Amino acid sequence: MQRSGVTAFVLVLLVVGGFIFLLWSNAQPAPELRVIVPTQSAPTEAVNAWEQILEAGFGEDSTPLPTVAIPTGEFVPPTVAPVSLGSTPITASELGGQAAEQFSVPATPTRPVLTPQLVATEIPLTSIAVTRAAVQWQPPPLIPPLSRDPLGRDHYYFLRPVDSNATNRGLFYYPYGSDGPENAWRIHTGIDMPNDIGQTVRAAGSGMIAWAGPGFQSTSSYGNVVLIEHDFGYDGQPLYTLYAHLSAVLVFSGQRVNAGDAIGLVGNSGRVTGPHVHFEVRYGENIYGASVNPVLWMVPYVGTGVIAGRLTDRSGNLLDDVDITVRSYATGLTIDTTATYIYEGTSIDVNADPIWDENFVVGDVPVGRVEVIANVEGERISQIVNVVEGTTNFVDLTPREPDAQPTNVAEASG
Repeated sequence: MQRSGVTAFVLVLLVVGGFIFLLWSNAQPAPELRVIVPTQSAPTEAVNAWEQILEAGFGEDSTPLPTVAIPTGEFVPPTVAPVSLGSTPITASELGGQAAEQFSVPATPTRPVLTPQLVATEIPLTSIAVTRAAVQWQPPPLIPPLSRDPLGRDHYYFLRPVDSNATNRGLFYYPYGSDGPENAWRIHTGIDMPNDIGQTVRAAGSGMIAWAGPGFQSTSSYGNVVLIEHDFGYDGQPLYTLYAHLSAVLVFSGQRVNAGDAIGLVGNSGRVTGPHVHFEVRYGENIYGASVNPVLWMVPYVGTGVIAGRLTDRSGNLLDDVDITVRSYATGLTIDTTATYIYEGTSIDVNADPIWDENFVVGDVPVGRVEVIANVEGERISQIVNVVEGTTNFVDLTPREPDAQPTNVAEASG
């Protein structure tokens, strides 16, 4: 008990002592306030180029800065004075100096006015029927110039004048040298490729445009025509290709074109009853009677060849207007038909090829063995041909000689 009392007494003394110290410290006077004045020194000068320029009077002795007025009225778009297209151009002499004397302007040929309007006559000469859709793709053609014949007789120099996404082969029932079904039409000097009006017609080879427009060789039968005189010939003779019945002509006379250039559009101008392009090849001369079969000059399709031949009687005379059938030897199915050229009783409208001397041609025949068949006065004449791609495969068809009469042995011995 005594020890606890001593501890409590000590704590009381500490509290009282601390209180007395606080009273004493608060009673002491505040220390004197001292004001410290900083030492002033010269500021470091910063160089400002723009400030120096302005202090030097920039804007007073030079072009003043532009000011933009704030628009207060309604916006009005500016107007530009019209330029007269009829002003006189500067001539070479007005340029002055020696350079002006050497300056010359080449003459620019004038293009004919294109007339895409359809031109048709009331008197039909040919009747064209589209046998397949114009948008149907054809097989790809081989690439000209092409001559795979071992004797060098082939001359497939020309592209097809119509693209493969349209009809670019001739009508089978109106081939070159024929007069059509039922002998109703004139002798054909080319092949016809029926297509919708507006289908592109292209140059079959490079050359110069010798004619472009209507009135070709003083006749309206062809309608709008493009004629190309080609850069190349054959056996020293010139070659021409003709494209007729166009709805529009896209070239002009004297213009040079390359193979594949667009030269016109399919139409039905001239003496026709349906839209197509009439395609001719002329050899040696640019006259009506100088045409040759285009199938022997236009590249075949890939995987196909051409059959050319002669059908004659026993005396070797050509037989006119006789049907020719080409049949697959493997399947027996008919591949194509044509007819022999018509010469008898006509003017010289068509011609045999200068090399092949044929009187019928069948184009785009699939490679392989085929049978070529003709019927002459009830006699079936045929021959097997092995068609080779990209070549002309020739065949001679002639009736057999009649069998010799058997000898009577009894009469001979008597």
